[in-house]
Amino acid sequence: MKKKWRSILLFGAVILGMVLLITESYRDRGNNSAAVSDAKGDGVADDTQAIQQAIDETPEGGTLQIDEGIYKLSKNEELVSVTGYGEAFFALEITKPITILMDGAVFKTETDKEYGVFWIHDTEEVHLIGGVLLGEKIPESGSLISNIAVMIQDTQKSSVDSLYMKNHSQGVHLHHSDNNTVRNVTSEFNFGSGIINFASNNNVIESCTIRNSGDGHLSLYGVGKGNLVKNCFVSEDRPGNDSQQGITVESELSSIIENNTVTGFYYGIDIKNASDSNIIRSNNVFNNYYNIAVRPGDGGGNLMTPSNNIQIINNLALDPRNESDRGIFIGIGEGHVVTGNVLYEEHLVITDEDLMEQYDDENFYIDHGNDE
Repeated sequence: MKKKWRSILLFGAVILGMVLLITESYRDRGNNSAAVSDAKGDGVADDTQAIQQAIDETPEGGTLQIDEGIYKLSKNEELVSVTGYGEAFFALEITKPITILMDGAVFKTETDKEYGVFWIHDTEEVHLIGGVLLGEKIPESGSLISNIAVMIQDTQKSSVDSLYMKNHSQGVHLHHSDNNTVRNVTSEFNFGSGIINFASNNNVIESCTIRNSGDGHLSLYGVGKGNLVKNCFVSEDRPGNDSQQGITVESELSSIIENNTVTGFYYGIDIKNASDSNIIRSNNVFNNYYNIAVRPGDGGGNLMTPSNNIQIINNLALDPRNESDRGIFIGIGEGHVVTGNVLYEEHLVITDEDLMEQYDDENFYIDHGNDE
């Protein structure tokens, strides 16, 4: 009888232990999530402190849910990123691994006070999902870094997904940050680049829309390598803005520009300033004065260094702007491969006669359509 009761007690203890473990597991899981409790979200009250407090209180690896609403943010003079470009101020700071869900949330900033929204730095595994970052107007009186929507600095393995941003100096700025993803982002009406990847490696910029901005709408710059830009739509359609660059590949190494649509620029896909071993493949590039160009640089204080070993493969490079014949233009460098592209007749322009002779017959030409 004693053995029976002993067995029953032992079984009960085991069950109780399991219940306690499961309860603790759910408690820990619940503590891994957070919400913004004190923000008004009415577009009038300043919600900066409440949102920053919620970020700070979210545990590492946790998720912060920001509910639908309009959140007014103000400049925090203590949040300043210093780079070779100068100082950039922000409203909010993230320095630990967290996920922020923002679907339905709109963050508003005051353009003339010159600050951005998120400064993510010296961390990893930060994920921003959904939401709108909205400046009052294009910051034309500021600098390229005065109003950055999202600065990702010295940060790895992070992502920005399904975020809309408008009226900033730059949309997303990846700065010395590797193995990150920017996906399904729309960035438009910025003073500078909609997305810039500066001195950063192995990042993926995918399925983004960059429109009506400046300074290389989507820019790879600063000796980054191994980056991938694919399935993006990059365009400029404002009257008088006809001297811009679409996708800029500048001093970039071993990166891939693939399956993008680029239209409305002076230079559509612009490869320059000591870029090397990049692949420009299967893009649809039209209505640019130069649809695809390999050139020295912009002159002046900019580098004027040859780019080499650029592969330009299987692109559709028709309808250049203003009766230009620059479907594909290669004006400098060596070791280039130009094959499988579709252009109008005489719209492949290669200044190196030997290279032109080598690749002239390896592309596909169609009638321009001007002759009856």
